[in-house]
Amino acid sequence: MPDCQTPFRSIRRALAASFLMLVGVSNASCNNSLGPAVAVTLNLYSVDGIVIPSPISNPNGKTMTIGTGRLQGTNWGHACGMSLQLIDGPITAAEIPDCRLVAGEEKKFTATLTDSRFPTGSHEYRFVP
Repeated sequence: MPDCQTPFRSIRRALAASFLMLVGVSNASCNNSLGPAVAVTLNLYSVDGIVIPSPISNPNGKTMTIGTGRLQGTNWGHACGMSLQLIDGPITAAEIPDCRLVAGEEKKFTATLTDSRFPTGSHEYRFVP
């Protein structure tokens, strides 16, 4: 004799799976990570509150001047890429984790560069549209 409840179990499972998927999609859309990413580029405005060009000193007393910088990322918020250039030439780059950018909004964060040609220690960077 056939099991008459088997089709209903399958339908219930399919409905439950559809519901969970719908909840997951609606939650993902709350942080703008659904659909194509929107690329955003911001320009460095200041370092430690000093508008660029920003002279920054290393602990050993050597002064370096950051002349320009860019922050690029998306509205998804996984990570951003930061590039900085000293007035006298060297360029460096750093990855900024958990960095969500919104077009038209500034971004401020603290980061430590690992490039020995640049100021050591933690500094606050402010990027603007």
